[in-house]
Formats: sequence, C-alpha cells, structure tokens
Amino acid sequence: MTPKRILLVVDGFYPSTGGSEMQVGLLARAFRAHGHEVTILAPHLDKSLPLRDTVDDVPVERIPYPRIRILGALVLDIRFMARLIARRRRYDAIHVHMAKNLAAAAGLIRPLLPSTLAVKISGAWEFDGGILDPERRTRPLYRLINACVKRADNIQCVSEYTRRRLLDAGYPEDRLRMIPNAVDLERFVPTPIGQRKCKAVFVGRLVPVKALPILLQAWARARLSPDAILEIAGDGPERASLQAQSQALGVADRVRFLGEVSDVPGVLREASVYVQPSYQEGMPNSVLEAMACGLPIVASRVSGNEDLVVHEHNGLLVPAGDPDALAAAIERVLGNRELARSMGEASRDFVVARYSVPAVVAELLESYEKVARR
Repeated sequence: MTPKRILLVVDGFYPSTGGSEMQVGLLARAFRAHGHEVTILAPHLDKSLPLRDTVDDVPVERIPYPRIRILGALVLDIRFMARLIARRRRYDAIHVHMAKNLAAAAGLIRPLLPSTLAVKISGAWEFDGGILDPERRTRPLYRLINACVKRADNIQCVSEYTRRRLLDAGYPEDRLRMIPNAVDLERFVPTPIGQRKCKAVFVGRLVPVKALPILLQAWARARLSPDAILEIAGDGPERASLQAQSQALGVADRVRFLGEVSDVPGVLREASVYVQPSYQEGMPNSVLEAMACGLPIVASRVSGNEDLVVHEHNGLLVPAGDPDALAAAIERVLGNRELARSMGEASRDFVVARYSVPAVVAELLESYEKVARR
C-alpha cells in the first residue's frame, strides 16, 4: 500500500490520559511504524503547551482556542475549517476522534476536502449528553451536528451497540464501519495467576456514568478474605465523595484511591479481577487493557461491555446498578483461583484475536483506501 498522509483530530486535550486521546496516540505511533506520515491536531486547551509540538515522535499541532463562553467554540470551529481548507491537499485521510464540534465542522466543509473524512463514534460521550442522547438529539444544535457528521465518508463504530444507535438516528448504513479500539499487546501482558494478589481493580474517570458508588456498595457487601483490596485508579469530580462513601461504608482500609497512574499495566498485572460497573460504555479501553493483561472481567451488562465480555467464558456480566449482583460476581471470581485463571486466559486470547494494533491499523487503512477508490 502506498504510504498515506493521515491527520488524526482530537476534540480535547492532547496529550491526555482519556481513552480517546490514548487511542489516538497508540494509532499514530503504529501508523508511523508502518511508514505513514501522521499529524495530530487538537484544540490549544492547555496554554502551558506550545502550538506546535512533538509527542512520541509524532508532530502535534494545536489550534488557538479563546476561552469565551459559546463564542470560543465557534471561533475554534472556524479556525479548524480554515486550516483544513488551506491544507486540503496535504492529507489523504482526516480522522476525527469523537463526534463533537470538530467532527461537525469537518462534515460541513466535506465537499471542499479531497481527502477521506472519517469520524469515530467513541461511545459514552455521544450517548450521554451528546449527539446520540435521545433527550438532546432533536434539539436544533444537535440536529445540525448530526446532519454534518452524516456527511463523513466513514463513520467508525467501536461496538455493535454503537452501530445500532447510529442506525436508529438515521445514519447511512453503507458508511458505517465496525472497527474496534486497539490495545497494545506488547505493553499490556499477563502475569502468572500465582503471582497476583487478592485484588480487584478499576481504571478510569471518576464520573457518574462509571457507577463507582455501586462498586463501593458491592465491595462492602462482598464476603472476601481480610486481605482483599480494591484499587481505583484515575481521577475526576467524584473522587472526594467516593472517598467519603468508603469511610461511611467502613471499607476505607480496603479501598485504595490511586489517582492518575503512569504505569497502568503494572496496576493491572498485580490484580486478580477487573471490575467495570458502568451504566453506559462505548468500547472501554480499560477493559481491553485488563483483558490483554489476562484478567477475568466483572462488568455491567451494558453497551460496549457486552461486546467484550462473554458471560461465563472470560468474565461475568451483571445488571447495571445492582450492588448485590456485583458483589456476588466479585466474590465468585476472587474465591476461585482456577475460574479466574481460565477466564483470564480466555480474555487474553479474545483480545489477541481481534484487537491487536496491527489488526486495527490494517482495518483503518483499508477503510481509507476504499473511499479513495470510489
């Protein structure tokens, strides 16, 4: 395949520990390793960072973003469109990660762009308060954003649930591409079950949709060995209330709030089970990474979790918002080392077969190429 010139667009901070941003960095490095020319474009949200930068040997450009209520986003969109038009012959593919303002802006000027335009529907944001939220998508602004995003050549769906939601919202089926998130199988590797501790772990943002109060309730109710520990890695607006809840439930000595961690693989490799109790998900990177580390998964039976967890095979699925069911599932996995071992091996095999970086990169390149041939 002829080397491609690819622009990856992030609608948020970059670099960042958010799932979408981490995925962009992973793909950018992989594209470069395959001989493609890659640039990352993001809003200039952190003024301590330069407008032009290099992160992990990948060029990063940031668009000036005036922090003015409402008008700031409009100015950003106009600057973004002007940049794409001015450099329209510089890229073979433009891939916007997350269907927000910048995806709509790119769709609006689609006829002026000779390159392939792809938009990734990340999942949780679009469903919860975003363009696919049933309570919002009929509002004028959200209808306009949806209309513009629909003009993209490729609309990347990370899960079957995402695909169904897009079809329900009137997106053209022939433009939907089922391409999952990728996971770095060289960085996220298993540890033998005998070297793991009696530990459950969650990694992610501490926000309401993750249902962490339910996890703490479940942890308080689960009948576990005295040395069992729950580690919560990540930060967010709910951290203080969650810490207070753990005190009130009497489990503060068995729950560790790690904050943001740089060595996520190290945290996962020490654990015996990964727990994802969310009310809603797109394609949770943290679950993929835990599976790559050979962990059994206990997760809520929602959206993206169901695409990854095969009940009784590589994990257990429980109703969202049910602390008793979650407690029982955690008890079962932590109390049965052989079950944890077999489910963990199945997790790793599942990810290797479908979610490796080379496999996902090949699918993305093929999707860009198909549009170019049309």
